[in-house]
Amino acid sequence: MLSAPIPQQMREKIDDFAADFSSGALAEAAERLSLAYRSGTPPRIDTPLARAAYLATRMPATYGALWAAARELPFEPTTWLDLGAGPGTAAWVAPCPATLVETNPTWIDLTPATRIHADLTRLPPLDPHDVVSISYALNELGPKERDRAVLDAWSLARRALLLVEPGTVEGFAHIRAARTQLLALGAHIQAPCPHPGICPMAGGDWCHFAVRVERSKLHRRLKGGDLSYEDEKFSYLLALKEETTPPWARILRHPNTRSGLIELRICTPEGARPDKVRKNDPRWKAARKANWGSPWEPAQ
Repeated sequence: MLSAPIPQQMREKIDDFAADFSSGALAEAAERLSLAYRSGTPPRIDTPLARAAYLATRMPATYGALWAAARELPFEPTTWLDLGAGPGTAAWVAPCPATLVETNPTWIDLTPATRIHADLTRLPPLDPHDVVSISYALNELGPKERDRAVLDAWSLARRALLLVEPGTVEGFAHIRAARTQLLALGAHIQAPCPHPGICPMAGGDWCHFAVRVERSKLHRRLKGGDLSYEDEKFSYLLALKEETTPPWARILRHPNTRSGLIELRICTPEGARPDKVRKNDPRWKAARKANWGSPWEPAQ
């Protein structure tokens, strides 16, 4: 599985901010956040304690998801605009100066960035940026607000729009709706979709991926976890202004490896289907290295 390298400086800043609170208080605040997320209700992050709990338990995971999705960018951006920025996670992902738009003025600056206090649904005049991102924020909006946010973000994107949502049925539904909206606006899908046709996910199935994130000592203490890592599941969409050549297929699930056989579930222009790779297949070595979410090529 793909692993996200959490910046050490980000870890240190989170630890410094959380140092003002006891482990017990942080653990209780973290549990309240978890309960809100599980119920589908946007959590209240309106106190220093709640912000510290979020930074310690959620920021690394959301960083990992955005980092994994941003790896699909086919160019190196020189400007980056993040809408609904929260604590500024995107500034740690962007390889260039970032502008962060966030409605909550109490978030602290963990990294140098230009901050603009504004609501995602009522944006002030903004300059276009190479990349515009919205991560883990569409799920906090109503249907009409989501459509408007996607439209505004697309108009501000000079080259690419990157959307990331939780890897849940609901999160994917928001991504899928944005995909339909963007295709109607003339967008070219770079990832994860290998085609601009009808999404083949139906019924109880949904398109999502996972990234492994190393847990800090503070995170393990607050969540009571024994493992040194957690797997963050996410759905995402990368849309470009210019025409692109996406991969032929995308691996939709963990490869199932047996003796002499690797079974893949892939999304292709013809729909979602299985693909079996045996040892005599020229793609055997590639299949052994393939991950959930990797691009995939057809048999020759």
